[in-house]
Amino acid sequence: MTKYGVPTGEFQVSGRVKNLKSKPIRNVEVEVQDIQKRSLGVTATAKDGSFQLGYRGWPHQEVYLISRDVDGRRNGDYQSDTTVVKLNYPKQGWYQGEASASADVTLKYKSARKNRKYTKKYRKCEMHLRYFSFLFNLHPI
Repeated sequence: MTKYGVPTGEFQVSGRVKNLKSKPIRNVEVEVQDIQKRSLGVTATAKDGSFQLGYRGWPHQEVYLISRDVDGRRNGDYQSDTTVVKLNYPKQGWYQGEASASADVTLKYKSARKNRKYTKKYRKCEMHLRYFSFLFNLHPI
């Protein structure tokens, strides 16, 4: 007897996103992608930095967990990070069962050194503009 079909499985990835000081980061976009870079799901971290994502379909042996800071400087300005998560399914055959994995992600701050020179110049320029607008009774900035 010949069987036709595609192997399936379910997996769930959960974890926390935190900064270098081990403080949780909220509103970080967490995406799970397969090895061909196809998106399998997207979520955002909760107030305590936790996330949870599930998927049912092809039983991937490993997936990429991509964490992105999408709200800018609102909760800190962080670099994106990619983590490889390995999944072990308990069964073989058409339905391979459920796999779960946990991954804690630590995001680094974006380098402030690049922006420091620009920020100093900007602040100095802003200070001069405010001073001159005060002198000449111009509208405040």
